[in-house]
Amino acid sequence: MTKKQVLIVMDDSEISQSIKTHLGHLSMEADCAVSLSKALEYVIKKSYCLLIVDLQMSRIGNEEMIRIFQVAKHTPILALTDILGSHEKITLFHAGVSAFLEKPVDVDLCIAQVNALIKLYLEPDEELGKPIPITFGTSLVIAPRYRQVLMQGTPVELTRIEFDLLYFMAKHPGQVFSRRELYDYVWDDYFELGGDETVKSHIKALRKKLAGLGQDIIETVWAVGYRFIPPE
Repeated sequence: MTKKQVLIVMDDSEISQSIKTHLGHLSMEADCAVSLSKALEYVIKKSYCLLIVDLQMSRIGNEEMIRIFQVAKHTPILALTDILGSHEKITLFHAGVSAFLEKPVDVDLCIAQVNALIKLYLEPDEELGKPIPITFGTSLVIAPRYRQVLMQGTPVELTRIEFDLLYFMAKHPGQVFSRRELYDYVWDDYFELGGDETVKSHIKALRKKLAGLGQDIIETVWAVGYRFIPPE
């Protein structure tokens, strides 16, 4: 039987190791990350039943950090926090937090909450027939459930059309699509006069927003159309 895996995101090594040891006694495996970038790398590469996240280590804002984790993989989150007001908790619940545990951390209580949350862990989205994120390492994450994109860990604001174009092509890397095919899929309409220019203008805008990857992942195939080239 595969062991349940938990990711602990905090910079207090003493507490994280204590939690890891207790989880080991319950035949669970745990990874520890001391930075958001390392945590995101773990989340993309592995499948965790639960994330234990110390919100006080965030430099980008608690809500934004939670949303980044949820975009990368839809996983329950136990947030370790100082005392928060009702409004702050409500905001974080909406962002994706499953439960809160106030600091200083009671390890036994933490483990009890871990067990309770893992019992509620949903089946993988793929098994439920729901669209799953498309990931290319930590360079690019495309999450259809939230219609959000992360580029090297940073959210990228795309319009509905730009997202649909990117997601459709990323699902078929290397395959060439004509402007008519892209128009038919994304706009879900007949290819009318001006359709060529409509597709071209949206591809241009999308390329500009993805320029931070350092390579053109949407390649023009002369006289044919476009294809998606996975980022290196």
